[in-house]
Amino acid sequence: MQSTYLIEDTLVVQGGDSYIVYSPFSGKIARVFSFPEKGTEIFLSLHESGFFNALPESTRKDDIETWRGFRSLTLLVTRSCNLACIYCYAAAKKSGRTMSLNLALQSLKWFAEQFKGNTIRISFHGGGEPTLEFALIQEVVKEAYYLAQKSSKKTRFQIVTNGTASIGIFDWFIDNNFGISISADGPAFIQNRNRPFVNGKGSSEIVEKNIRYLVSRNYPFTIRLTFSSIDDIREIVRYFGNLGVKSLHVEPLFPHGREYKRVIFGKESEKEVYSPDGKEFVTSFFKAMGVAREFGIRITNSHIGHLTKGLGYFCGSASGRSMIVTDEGFISGCLEVVDDQDSDFEMFQLGGFSSEKNTFVVNEAALARFQNRHSSILLPCKNCFARYVCSGGCAVKAVRVSGNFMGRDLPYCIFTKMLIPAIVKKIARLSGV
Repeated sequence: MQSTYLIEDTLVVQGGDSYIVYSPFSGKIARVFSFPEKGTEIFLSLHESGFFNALPESTRKDDIETWRGFRSLTLLVTRSCNLACIYCYAAAKKSGRTMSLNLALQSLKWFAEQFKGNTIRISFHGGGEPTLEFALIQEVVKEAYYLAQKSSKKTRFQIVTNGTASIGIFDWFIDNNFGISISADGPAFIQNRNRPFVNGKGSSEIVEKNIRYLVSRNYPFTIRLTFSSIDDIREIVRYFGNLGVKSLHVEPLFPHGREYKRVIFGKESEKEVYSPDGKEFVTSFFKAMGVAREFGIRITNSHIGHLTKGLGYFCGSASGRSMIVTDEGFISGCLEVVDDQDSDFEMFQLGGFSSEKNTFVVNEAALARFQNRHSSILLPCKNCFARYVCSGGCAVKAVRVSGNFMGRDLPYCIFTKMLIPAIVKKIARLSGV
């Protein structure tokens, strides 16, 4: 029996003989003792108090005819990596391909010319370890400063790294006000098992040293943790808390990548380090939240981060808002589809650089297909109370599991449906409602 509802912008969660009414966008919360059916006196009273307003603009569906261009640029600068993570979606290698400086600068130039916003946002991401191409990153940043100054815009940079770079490189990121996200999985026995160097040696020592350094500089950064149910999430959070980490982003291990050839969740997996199913993950996440509170750590994940924003698409690339350029010049619809060797490459290619035309060409038909993967259209999602939190989940994960581009990321669907009502109840309890 359904116990959670979405009415306009407001969640209604049944709790015993009462209903918690919560708008994540205004932050308003109340408790009533009858269901606020539209048109009833209690509904109208709550509406006057600031509930049941129109959904925010961020939930709207995009349309190719009114598309305003890409709003951020992500460069997948290399397929090389110095780690051999067991779950690497890109299966990066010690000596993989690298994006040419010319392509990187062409990508930036084309993006900046079509960009209509006030802040040029550039992220350097995987497919490999981006800091291995530090000189290229420096040149792109230098050019971005120039283009921004010429057009009276601001800049914002982001790096997603495995945390093994030198202190000097981290100093440069700090000097240039980079947002820093370090992928790390916990204490040495977990980190070294999941994320060893390509020569088999453990990476924990150097990653921990760099985390301690950033903490000593009092510079904000986030740890991006990939979690397997074989591990104790409380031990992991305590480890990072004792290092001084204040921001933790937790995602479940997804069984597709270097050592995972079959997408199987839970204990049925043939792998010892297995992916949690939805119920396992929600239980672990609540445990993590409890420990995080002890250390003053802000803990989130992709879906929880959407709760107070309201999004019709799971991510920017899923709607054509983020331009992701691979090392070969393709525009990818997902960070995890990094080259044409991926079996789902054709489904996720949104265009690319044409050497013949010396410019980028967007495949508008492919872009329109992505824009139609909206929570108001996806059949399993369009009437779900969590549709503007989950938005169907990650498209590529849905495809990896079912082969259906318009399907759901099912484990995350279960996780979100369990977690959102529980969070609303917790907010009510902490608010004294």
